Amino acid sequence: MPLPDALLLDLDGTLVDSEPIHAESIARALASSGVELTLDERAYVWGHAWQDIYRELHVERRTGIGLRELQELAVLEKTKMFMEGVRLPILPGATELVRLATAMGLPVAIVSGSCRAEIEQMLPHLGIADELAFFLGAEDYPRGKPAPDSYLTAAARLLVKPASCVVIEDSEAGIAAGLTAGMRVLASRAGNPPHGTHGHQDQGRAHRVVDDLACVAERDLRALMDPD
Repeated sequence: MPLPDALLLDLDGTLVDSEPIHAESIARALASSGVELTLDERAYVWGHAWQDIYRELHVERRTGIGLRELQELAVLEKTKMFMEGVRLPILPGATELVRLATAMGLPVAIVSGSCRAEIEQMLPHLGIADELAFFLGAEDYPRGKPAPDSYLTAAARLLVKPASCVVIEDSEAGIAAGLTAGMRVLASRAGNPPHGTHGHQDQGRAHRVVDDLACVAERDLRALMDPD
């Protein structure tokens, strides 16, 4: 079985268990303008890019804050949270999978719905910046997941066919984005809340679902390229 031509990785909820932190930072940023997010609004943050979060939460109407300003406020809130002792958990197998892929000669890119400043804030915790071909944030493509734009942009930048790419995801929106882009999609349960709890993501559409990324070996990446 052939190897994929590239490995494209989501960040939040896939490599790091950051979705609750991400939602909390946005909630804190909006609270400073007198807006309290509902549980459903917090849940929407999971797996979606900034432009979609901004639109879905009606931030402009409710606060008058622009998208860039909200991003900056959220980054500041995350900085405060880390200073308060909030930890950014690295999910099992995350760094090992990136290093495995690079050892196999596969280009690796992070394709995230977070803004670039947030990604830069998290990469030191992972220690994989030197292993990456590049990373894409919400500023780098027109439509967020579940639209395929982010993954298609990454494939075009790597000069590879979408069908030859493997996507690693955790969220419904991210899985849909990879599938719509025509890529092979593996989902990890490690950062996904249990079924029936707040924020749970239905991963059933992925080509394969694993408990965590520590389960993924070279043979699994090759097997994903098998259309059967």
